[in-house]
Amino acid sequence: MEPISFASFTLASILASLPVSGETVTDPTITTHISPAIAGQWEIDLDSSITMTKEAKAQQAASSNSLQKNSAEPKVVADMDGGIITQSEARILNIKPTTSKNLMASVNKSNQCRELYNFGADNEMWAVSGKEWTYGRYLVTHREEGLPVIAIKTIYDNNEVDCSGNQVDQSDEALIAFLYHDGNQMQWCADPDGTECFMTFNRVLP
Repeated sequence: MEPISFASFTLASILASLPVSGETVTDPTITTHISPAIAGQWEIDLDSSITMTKEAKAQQAASSNSLQKNSAEPKVVADMDGGIITQSEARILNIKPTTSKNLMASVNKSNQCRELYNFGADNEMWAVSGKEWTYGRYLVTHREEGLPVIAIKTIYDNNEVDCSGNQVDQSDEALIAFLYHDGNQMQWCADPDGTECFMTFNRVLP
């Protein structure tokens, strides 16, 4: 599997919020539960670049619309001239069709790099990529503000070559990311607002 970036905080910061042995808990500072919403099999989109969640896009669009009220966009003027509607516009569009490229439907190649992640309802996770497979545990933590957090601890990696040609033993590695889930798509992000999402998953099986 491809190496995964860490979010801007560490597993130690989550563990530090849990009570120490013998401490009396009066007000919980963190809530966790098994998330059946992401339970199932997911395929990662290896061609995806840094993106943002739908909510982040909507917030960005709303803020940019409020700033662009005084737009320099030329106005279209319509008038009546002898019973005929005339229209003048201050801009001219000159679009030429591109004929130098042959348009072909994309076909999935049989040797396409495919990574499958399975999230069990019992907080177990296993993934397959080429000849490599890994097993671990995951936990979804819901915070008061921002996106929930997913933490994954890899317990075993068979240290074989993955579908992209890399061979990395990820045993005992931990990953923390902000989790955005919307229907059959899931994204892992580096920030709680979902403006820098570095992994995109599509659901394969429920």
